[in-house]
Amino acid sequence: MRLDLSMTLRDLLGCLTVPDLKDLVGYLPDGAKIARKDDLIERIVVAMLGPELKAVWALLDETQQLAVGEAAHHPLGEYSDRRFRARYQRAPAFHIAPVKSYSYSAGKRTALCLFIQYAPDEGRYVVPTDLRPRLQAFVPPPPPPGIESSEALADDPCLTVRLTERDALQDVVIMLRTIEQARVQVSDKTALPGAATLRLLGDKLAGGDYYPEEVKQHEWDQEIGPIKAFAWPLLLQAGGLAVGVSGRLQLSPGGVKAVSTPPAQVLRGLWQKWLKSTLLDEFSRVDAIKGQNSKGRVMTAVAPRRAAIEATLQACPIGRWIAVGAFSRFMRATDRVFAVTHDAWKLYVCDRQYGSLGHAGWGGWDILQDRYILAFLLEYAATLGVVDVAYQHPARARSDYREVWGTDDLSFLSRYDGLSAFRVTPLGAYLLGREPAYQPPAVASSVALSFSPGLQLDILRGVLASEETLLLDNWAVPLQPGSWRLDHERSLSAIEKGHDIAELKGFLESAGGLPLPAPVESFIGLCQRNGKALKMLGSAVLIECRDPETAAQIAGRPETSSLCLRAGPKTLVVRTSQLAKFRERVRSLGFGMVA
Repeated sequence: MRLDLSMTLRDLLGCLTVPDLKDLVGYLPDGAKIARKDDLIERIVVAMLGPELKAVWALLDETQQLAVGEAAHHPLGEYSDRRFRARYQRAPAFHIAPVKSYSYSAGKRTALCLFIQYAPDEGRYVVPTDLRPRLQAFVPPPPPPGIESSEALADDPCLTVRLTERDALQDVVIMLRTIEQARVQVSDKTALPGAATLRLLGDKLAGGDYYPEEVKQHEWDQEIGPIKAFAWPLLLQAGGLAVGVSGRLQLSPGGVKAVSTPPAQVLRGLWQKWLKSTLLDEFSRVDAIKGQNSKGRVMTAVAPRRAAIEATLQACPIGRWIAVGAFSRFMRATDRVFAVTHDAWKLYVCDRQYGSLGHAGWGGWDILQDRYILAFLLEYAATLGVVDVAYQHPARARSDYREVWGTDDLSFLSRYDGLSAFRVTPLGAYLLGREPAYQPPAVASSVALSFSPGLQLDILRGVLASEETLLLDNWAVPLQPGSWRLDHERSLSAIEKGHDIAELKGFLESAGGLPLPAPVESFIGLCQRNGKALKMLGSAVLIECRDPETAAQIAGRPETSSLCLRAGPKTLVVRTSQLAKFRERVRSLGFGMVA
C-alpha cells in the first residue's frame, strides 16, 4: 500500500472534529480562541509548517519524540504501533486518560497528534507528506533495529542446553540407515509416524529426544511426547529422501545417494526443502488449540511463515545466545511478520464459543505467532542442527495464555513452551547459506585406547560416546564389549559412501595418546590409496551381435568406433548416454538393433 501524496497536513486535519482541533490548537504558542473549523485548521498548518514547529516538538516527551522520528523517517511516513512496541517495549501517548474511569471517551489528544495523525482512507497512522521533510531536517533518524544477544546464558539450573550440531550430523545418517532396514512405519494417509516407530527412533537418536518419556499420573495430564523423533520421518519425506510404500518408509533414489553424501550437504538439502514443504503445518502440533481443521480456509500457508523466520535467522549473529522473546520482538520491529490463521474466531481452547481466540486479546501474536516460532525452532531448526537450544520443562514456563478462557487446567499451551533461547551454529550458518562450506568439528574423545596386533583396538578406560561408536562402526567390526578390529572391507565401503578416513585417524590419535602403531598407519594409508582406486564414470549397455564378424565391422568403422568397445567375440559395450547416437550410426551402416 502506497501513501496517497494528497494526504497533507491540511487534508488530515480536515478529518477531525472541531473539539479535537481545539485540543490541538491549545498546544500551540500563544494559542488564540478560534471557533470556526477552517480557521482552526489554518492556525495549526501555519504553526506546524512554520517557525513554531520546534517549539511544539519540545512539548513531546522522549517516547513521543522517538515515535515521531520512527514515522518521519519511514519510507511511507507510517507509524506502526506493532513495530514501536516490539522495538522499545512501550508505546507513546496519543491521548490523556480521562479523569472519570467509566468514561467511554479516549481522552484529550496529546501534542503527538499534531505530528502523527490517522489517515482514514489508508487505515493507518502517518506523518503528513508536507510535514515530513521539515521534521527530517532536525529530528534524528532512529538507528537500525538490533537484536539482543549474549555470549553466554545466565546461570539457571532449570535450563537444559542441547548442542545440536553433532547430533544432527549423526541423526541424519542413523535415520537413513534405519529406513534402509525398512523399520520406519508411517500412515499411508497422513505420512505421520506411529507410536511404535516414535519409540524406535527415540532410542536411536544421538543424545535422545529433548524430553524423556513421562508416565501420566492422571488421565487429564498433558503429554510432551516425541519432538525430534516426530520430525525426522517428515523431514526425510519432505526432502524427497524417503517415500511411504505400504505403510513403511523406503529410501528414494535420492535417499540411496544421500547415504554416501556428506551429512552436512544432506542436512542443507533437507532444510531448504522443508522451507517449501506442505507436508505438515507445524502449528498443528499445538494440540490445545482446536478448530484448525474447521471448514473453510482457517490456517494460512506455511511457506510465508517459514520464510519470515528464516529471514530473521539470517540476521542473527552466529554463536551468540538469543532469547526467544527478543527474537520475536525483532521480527515485529523489522516487519518480518506473518499470519497463522485467516480467522481467529474458528480457533478455540476447550470450547468453540467461550474459548474462541477471536475474542479481543486472546488470539494475539504471543498466542499464535509465538507458538508457531517455538514449534519451528525446536522441532525442525534444532533437529537439523541450525540452532543450539536452551529449554526447560514446558509446564508453567509461560503464563501468557492464562487469560484465555478454558486454560485453567493446562500446564502448558504447547509442548514447545519450554524453549527459552537459541543460537545459530556454524552448521546452521552453512544450512542457511551464510557460509559456502562446512567443516565438521573434530571428535574430542574422553576414552583411552590401546592397540593390539591384528589391528585390534581395546578401551582402557572411559565409555565411547554415541558419535564415537558411530565413527568406529564405519571402519571396524566389534569383537567383544570394549574391543574392535579395523576392517578393510568395511573401511572401503565407508570411503565409497563419502566418509573421510582422516576423521578416524584424528580420533585414534586423540584416544591413543601416542603416535599410531605402524600397522595402523599402514592400514589407514592403504585405505586412503585404494579407497578411490576405481571411479564409476556412468552406466553402459551390453550389446550382443549376431556373429564376431558383425561385431568387428561395427567396432572398426569410423562412424561407430568411438561409441563402443569390444567386450568379447560378439559383444560390444556402449555407454547409456551414447546409446541413441550409436543406434542411429549403426542403422546408417545397414544394421538394426532390437531389445
